[in-house]
Formats: sequence, structure tokens, C-alpha cells
Amino acid sequence: LFDLYEQCGKFLEEVQQIAKEKGEKCPTKVTNEVFRHAKLTGV
Repeated sequence: LFDLYEQCGKFLEEVQQIAKEKGEKCPTKVTNEVFRHAKLTGV
């Protein structure tokens, strides 16, 4: 379980990096999508 959380955290960091590069401050929409997907996959 913790391994999955770690992977999700790393993925979120990557998403935030991409968002910073694009000039967006905080991609809450994307973050919510990720968490929704994580819930669906059983994280």
C-alpha cells in the first residue's frame, strides 16, 4: 500500500513539474483526476 502511495506521490511531483514548466501554479484539476484514478484502482 505504501509503495502505491509512493508511486502516486512521485507521479504528482512529475505532474507539478510539468505544470510549472507550462506556467500553471497549481494543477488542482489534474491532481483531483489523479486521486480519483487512484481511488478507482484501489489505492
